[in-house]
Amino acid sequence: MESLEEVSRLVREGRAKLGLSQKKLSKYVHMSQSTIARLESDIESLNPSYSTVLKVISTLDSLSAIGAREGILNRTAAEIMHKRIVYAKPGDTVAQTIRVIREYDFPQLPVLNGDMTVIGAVSQKRLMSIATKRPEMLDKIRVSQIVDEEIPMVGKDTDTGRIKRILENWEAVLIVEKGKAIGIITIYDILKLL
Repeated sequence: MESLEEVSRLVREGRAKLGLSQKKLSKYVHMSQSTIARLESDIESLNPSYSTVLKVISTLDSLSAIGAREGILNRTAAEIMHKRIVYAKPGDTVAQTIRVIREYDFPQLPVLNGDMTVIGAVSQKRLMSIATKRPEMLDKIRVSQIVDEEIPMVGKDTDTGRIKRILENWEAVLIVEKGKAIGIITIYDILKLL
């Protein structure tokens, strides 16, 4: 393993190369900003554990690999979002919503009011369950009766690194401003950047 001074230099240079502040790096590694500052300048008195050093260096390596691809970490949600959001309204029927899901082949649809306020989401699985259990009700059941999922939401200035982490567990992220949906980002949008 490198000396503590070498580790300090690697952290400092790696962070600078990515254009990350100590505060932003601290969020990525889930450590305090003061710990990052001490890793860079006062590492001997900090005397970090091997796992702490490994976590920071591994995170910097990962961010560097991602960031090398078209500066992905320097992009914001507003720069890559789709402004046209395909969604279901609370008053839509299950039959209407199934047609939209089929047309666009989305695994889930956000459910938004007419003023673009987020209500939640409805998934293909939920629609399939209703369609197979109660096919005679497809034109009678409203989306407002079956909304059963959350959908992650972030602000327009959220960096794509954070959005990428959210999309590791979700199909899409809604971009909101003043409580209203203004755009959407899917896994495919991140993949296009790589």
